[in-house]
Amino acid sequence: MGLIMKYGKVEISPKSWEIIVKNIIEDTLGNGESKGKIDLENLSKIEEVGKFASEKAMRFISDMTGYKSCLKVFNVRLITPSEIMEEYGDEKRIFTKIDFSGDIKGSGILIFSEEDAIKLAKAMLLGMGMESDSDEMDEMKISAINEICNILISAYVDSFANFMKTSLTMTPPEFITGSGKEVLKKIFEKYNIGDEIILAFRSTLHVEEVGSQFDVLIVLPQESVTMIFEAIRKGEINDKLSVKYDQ
Repeated sequence: MGLIMKYGKVEISPKSWEIIVKNIIEDTLGNGESKGKIDLENLSKIEEVGKFASEKAMRFISDMTGYKSCLKVFNVRLITPSEIMEEYGDEKRIFTKIDFSGDIKGSGILIFSEEDAIKLAKAMLLGMGMESDSDEMDEMKISAINEICNILISAYVDSFANFMKTSLTMTPPEFITGSGKEVLKKIFEKYNIGDEIILAFRSTLHVEEVGSQFDVLIVLPQESVTMIFEAIRKGEINDKLSVKYDQ
């Protein structure tokens, strides 16, 4: 895939870096001043929002299951659809997805292996006093996985909404099975995303006693990315996320 460049803590994929540089050059040559859609100087602010939301989601998992969880991986990436689809590949997985919309829009997706999804669903059901002996993905476990998605993605959506000083609405969770390429392709097609830069937050949460881990992937199309950077430039953001939520 090539060398991943970093700007602060935000990873920039090779194709995304090419697009950013091209846009900056075109803006500079055309107007004498760069108006790049992707404001590299403000990437750290977006990274802080994603990290805060991931840690909040991690606490939710511990509260729901009663087991200790940890954030094994966290990154924020400017990446193109083709690159991220290639990363998740053709392996069959379990997904549960929520779309959100308002001033910005995007999708929040939980990505599991079938084994990890069953383990986590059983742990959540047990925490609710509903023991399940079956190792099959039945309706009860699907409901549990969807509820986990609803609670975790709300941590991200609430954080984005607070950061942007706006409100966002969420769809009900949608349970999906298929390959990463198939599922992500449908999401990108829904937003008419071509070979352009998207903003992707990826967290890997590990529930230690359960032995289960999964990815939380938040994808925002370029239109929303541009709006976020514009809000940052105008100062139309909330810089005190932790104060608001920790009270």
